[in-house]
Amino acid sequence: CLFKCHLVESAHFQRLGDSSCLIEFENPAGFGKQNSAYVYLMLPWISKTQFHAFTVFPAQKPNHSSICIHKCGDWTGELMKQISIPAHKPAFVVGPFLSPFSSPAMDSEFLVAVASGIGVTPAISLIKQYSCTSRRLNLVWICRDAGLVEHFLENVEFSSDGYSLIYYTGKRSIILPEKKLPSNVFLFNGRPNLERTISGIIHSIVSGEGLPEELSKKVVTNTPVDMRAKLLVEKALSLYTVDQLFDYTLKASNFYNESQEPLTNEINYQGVLSTMRHLLANDCNVDSITKIFEQVDVDGNCRLDRVEFEDFVHLMLEGNSNEEIQTVKRGLAKMSTVRDLFESNKQMKSASKDEFGIKQHLHSGDGKFSAKNWSMLYCGGSAPVLSQLKDYKNKFGINLSVEKFDW
Repeated sequence: CLFKCHLVESAHFQRLGDSSCLIEFENPAGFGKQNSAYVYLMLPWISKTQFHAFTVFPAQKPNHSSICIHKCGDWTGELMKQISIPAHKPAFVVGPFLSPFSSPAMDSEFLVAVASGIGVTPAISLIKQYSCTSRRLNLVWICRDAGLVEHFLENVEFSSDGYSLIYYTGKRSIILPEKKLPSNVFLFNGRPNLERTISGIIHSIVSGEGLPEELSKKVVTNTPVDMRAKLLVEKALSLYTVDQLFDYTLKASNFYNESQEPLTNEINYQGVLSTMRHLLANDCNVDSITKIFEQVDVDGNCRLDRVEFEDFVHLMLEGNSNEEIQTVKRGLAKMSTVRDLFESNKQMKSASKDEFGIKQHLHSGDGKFSAKNWSMLYCGGSAPVLSQLKDYKNKFGINLSVEKFDW
């Protein structure tokens, strides 16, 4: 493998949070393709004898590659300690080598890639590899590292013909990227019920009732400003429940609250305006927001309770012609239906029952949606997640491949 050893004189290192680090570097001559691949990394300023294997995937910058590393031992701990601020340092990279994760992906037309934590990197690589093919790759990512989630939301172009479902299990609130997320990318708080989530993906695609590419057809930037604002509110409701938006607005309201008593069950105008500015950015129309706020503030105390806030949100979705209103409402209904399939707090009606008729979908014939054309891929170190996926394989007959990191 010596002929595959490359010296990268100035790789860029930066921390994404307390427990992860991103490395980006220009591909050296002869480096080859990075899709579904891994490399051995040696950092001479940490140890000249240790080579560690990591997934490598294309960076946003042309002819550059990325490696994402999670703190899980002495070597990675020392890396995190030395990269307290972004820095350029030398690195030796051996590879790339084709990852075992890619083999089952090439054998199936419909893929569900499940990842926990840093295990998302092989899935991200597959998304880039198959984004322009006929394969559907759906991502289910469970992660508690806010920095990792924020980085990938900001920098990854998710597949338009597959679902990307992110289940955030960390403590601090996620800072959403400034760019608009595609409508087939969902962010949830809490762990998924994997049987319901995977069954929901299969049901949506096989039945055609919730095709991800239909959700992603809504191009917000090509619509008038007032309709753009409505679609952005609709998008917010696909990411958050009304209760979550109310809680977010309550925190903002207390920030602007001038009285000594904190607000607990009501929000003020400043808090609502702050939330709308965050959600709508340049499409925030203060006059329109003020008018709607005054309309739902029946008692005129410049505060809204939970019910009044929901009325405010619904009024934000109205306006324009009847046809446009109905279009928004139909879109909202579809987004809500799809979100309900994958919501983290939803449980199966019965562990023994097939809620979505998946067995019939997969085993009713030898068509394109038969079980042999589906594969589940898992990369991560969570025993409970792996156990749920094995149970799903045994129940529905879908192949499961596990990335074991035994490179």
